[in-house]
Amino acid sequence: MKSIYLVGFMGSGKTSVATHLQSVLNWTVQDTDQMIEDYYQMNIPSIFKEKGEEIFREYESNILHQTKKENTIVATGGGIIEKEVNRKWLRVNGTVIFLQTSWKEIERRLKDDSSRPIWNNQSRDKQRLLEERLPKYLEVADYIIYTDGKNVEEITSEIISKINA
Repeated sequence: MKSIYLVGFMGSGKTSVATHLQSVLNWTVQDTDQMIEDYYQMNIPSIFKEKGEEIFREYESNILHQTKKENTIVATGGGIIEKEVNRKWLRVNGTVIFLQTSWKEIERRLKDDSSRPIWNNQSRDKQRLLEERLPKYLEVADYIIYTDGKNVEEITSEIISKINA
């Protein structure tokens, strides 16, 4: 079966859902952010600081194209859909699940998170960024799962029911 690619804004639960989905499907999990850190031997905040977001996006594209296309759950970075080449690749190579989360819920989940370079950049309007990315997430999505007020078990059940329908 085609791999499942989880897309969504930071804080939408991609990594948590991927881990829980793994316990249900017994598939491999790949996390593009972790793969970037392993491959380039730098953590993401350091890549952003030392090389910039544009280079990070190039790294992200490179890693996306290395993910397994079958029987794998891939948690992607929130900005993976920024590049057209990635959106095309996702549409062709996997089943894409968009974990749609409201701005209010994202703020609640990330209020104490200091590990995300974009989230912690005070000069960046994150709510506007979410609004700008929304059409791109919708463009690649085979299925949309609304995550507000749901736990990982509920989200996982919805994903399973959609892909098995």
